[in-house]
Amino acid sequence: MAEKNKTLDDFETNVPEVANLLANDREMQTFFRKLTPGYQREWARYIFDVKSETTKEAHIATMKTVFKAGYKSKRAYDQREVE
Repeated sequence: MAEKNKTLDDFETNVPEVANLLANDREMQTFFRKLTPGYQREWARYIFDVKSETTKEAHIATMKTVFKAGYKSKRAYDQREVE
């Protein structure tokens, strides 16, 4: 799974896989597809640059939570003001 020294561009090939992970939720899949290529690659790296399947599944769940909240990135989601 995780390899050293991979750049963000190396995850371009994983972008369609991320979209496929969202296939059962058309609204969420559309949200992902409307993201800029940079955001899409960031999510691909977040999901596929891991060492274990357990971590990968946790990252997929996090991505869905972030999207449901209307955020494009985990960073923006983590920095939101929580009431």
